[in-house]
Amino acid sequence: TRRFIVPKGWPMKGKSGRRAATIEAQEEAGVLGKSLKQPAGTYSYWKRMTEGFIRVDVSVYLLQVTEELADWREAANRQRAWLPPADAALLIDEPELSTLLRDLTIPAADPA
Repeated sequence: TRRFIVPKGWPMKGKSGRRAATIEAQEEAGVLGKSLKQPAGTYSYWKRMTEGFIRVDVSVYLLQVTEELADWREAANRQRAWLPPADAALLIDEPELSTLLRDLTIPAADPA
């Protein structure tokens, strides 16, 4: 759709939200690393489905990126862009995600 988003996906059976976020970041953005233990925040949005709209609640995890892949699963459908959170907040359509990014404080490295 050519809109700015953060990698996100549906819950994965047998995987924590943190692990699912790490997998989605690799599949959607082609980045490897370690997700921080605690979510940076949450937001909700309305997702268009074939049968109508559903409200989706999203937990956002920050990722300490250690590697950018030249090719990844969804590379043909997505572009990766690195922006400061405040700049990304201006380009995101979902109001709650925009607010989360605008108010984001990047924590120090998580030792776990």
